[in-house]
Amino acid sequence: MARLTNQLITSSNSSVNSTITNNTRDFPLGQKLYADFSHDDIIISVLTAASIDYFRDPPSLTEYPPNPDRHFILSHLTPFAARLVTEVIGCGAENPNPQSTARTYYTPTQYGYNPQNATHKFIRMRLNNGIIPLSSVRGGHCGNRTDGLCPFNAFVESQANAYNLSNYDYVCFANYTVDYPSNVPDYDGTLFNGTSSGK
Repeated sequence: MARLTNQLITSSNSSVNSTITNNTRDFPLGQKLYADFSHDDIIISVLTAASIDYFRDPPSLTEYPPNPDRHFILSHLTPFAARLVTEVIGCGAENPNPQSTARTYYTPTQYGYNPQNATHKFIRMRLNNGIIPLSSVRGGHCGNRTDGLCPFNAFVESQANAYNLSNYDYVCFANYTVDYPSNVPDYDGTLFNGTSSGK
């Protein structure tokens, strides 16, 4: 989010190392491309923190074989060399028509694109080259587009309360026990008062 909004992170209230993110030498802003590397299983934490409910399937420890149509299949989400790409896409229209066929980008003006007229910005996320339906971001900020695009400002707004929803200090530092997983209806990645928030 800091990179999307071109802001330094000058103090840390989570696991961010603010000695690296508080200056443009170590944490450059306004770049056309950023590449971050971590363990591929961190992707699940990112999707959870962003409240992308498309992957939120109620857990079952007893169903066998598991439902093959479920959205959350860990081996599909984080295979070896998994990648999550967040794109900022400029469009000339506030509500562009979804494209149902793949396009390959070769030149800046191909398909009628004009960088000077691309004043409407959108966020799109691709997980291992599959488009994530951002319409499933909790709160309905992104609308119901079929192409995965979310208006830039709507996506930023959808993440405004993410830190508070994470309940970071309690989850990471409190002394608590968690109920047996089948005793609660659902998980959204955080804990409140020692149990799943069930939101």
